[in-house]
Amino acid sequence: MSARHDPRLARVLDREGPAGGWFLHGDAIRLRDEAARQLVDAALDPATRDFNYDQFHGEDVTGEQLASTLAMPPMMAERRVVFVRNVERLATRARDVLKRAAAKLPPDIALIVTATIPKGSRAAFYRDLKKSCRTLEWSTPRAAEIPGWIRDRARGRWGFDLSPAMAQLIAGAVRSDLSTLDAELEKLSQLPADRRTEAEISALIPRTHRIDRWSWLDLVASRNYGRALRELEDVLTSERGVGLVAGLVEHHLLLGLALDTGTAGLRAVLSETGRGYLSWKAGTYARQARAWTVDELDRALRALHRADRQLKSGRGDPPVLADLLLSLGQMRSASA
Repeated sequence: MSARHDPRLARVLDREGPAGGWFLHGDAIRLRDEAARQLVDAALDPATRDFNYDQFHGEDVTGEQLASTLAMPPMMAERRVVFVRNVERLATRARDVLKRAAAKLPPDIALIVTATIPKGSRAAFYRDLKKSCRTLEWSTPRAAEIPGWIRDRARGRWGFDLSPAMAQLIAGAVRSDLSTLDAELEKLSQLPADRRTEAEISALIPRTHRIDRWSWLDLVASRNYGRALRELEDVLTSERGVGLVAGLVEHHLLLGLALDTGTAGLRAVLSETGRGYLSWKAGTYARQARAWTVDELDRALRALHRADRQLKSGRGDPPVLADLLLSLGQMRSASA
C-alpha cells in the first residue's frame, strides 16, 4: 500500500511539494495524524532522517526549544522537517515562536503542525496558522456520509471494494467511531479476496439491529411507508427521532436535486459542496426520485418540518414518526 493514501494530501503534494508550512486540524484525529505521518515521510530523505527530523508534543516543548530547532539548517539533505503535535496545548511563548516561524519559513524547512481546535474558538493563533500554512481539515463525517466514508476508506487505505449494502451494514453495526470502523476494515482486508463476500462480511461484523438508519431512510424515500412503519420500533432502538427526521430532510432535498439535475448533475453538486462521501449514492437518489414530483417533495418537506417541531417540543419519537409515515402515505394515495 502506498504511503500516500490520503487523496487530498496526495493532490496537494503532487502540485506543490512538501516544503513549507502545513496546518492539519480537525476532530477526526486518527485520519489527521495518519496524514501527518504520510507528510513527514514525503518530506524527509530516509538516509538523513536522524539528522533532519524533530518531533515535539505541544504540552512538552518550550518556545526556546522551538526557536533553536527551527533555526537549524538541514544536514546533507534538501530539507529539515519539524513536526509539532497538538499545538492547542502550546504555552503562550511557544505559540508566539511558532506563529512567527510559520509566517517566515526558509525554503529548506517543512513545518508540520496538528491541532484539535477547541469548539467555538476564535483565537487569532489558529487564524494566523491558517494564513501562513497550507491548511487541511479532517472532520468526522456526518451520519449520512459514514457509509460513503467506509467505501472510500476500504478502497483507498485497505485496497478492497465494498458494496453499498455492506458499507451500510458495517456503519449500522459499528456506528461513527472512525478508529473502530478502520479497525474493522483492517480485519476485512486480511481476508483472502475470495472470502471477502457479502455472506462472510455479514458473519464477521456484529449486527445487533435488524435495520440500520440508512436502509430505513431508503424505505421512506422509496415511499415504502408500510415497511418503514413496521421497522420503526427497531430503528428507534439505535436512533433518535430528531436524527432520523434530519436525515429524511436532507434525503428529500437530494431527491429534489436529482429530479432537477439527474445523476451526473447531483454527483457534481455533491462534490462541489464538500459532500463527496454521498456521491456513491447519487444513482440511488436518482432512482428514488422517479417516484416523486416536485410538488410532492415540497409537501413532504413541510410534513418533515412539522414533525421536527413536534419532536423538539417534547412529543415522543414513536408517535411523531408513526404519524409522519401515515401522513406521507396518505399524501401518496391522494396523488395516485
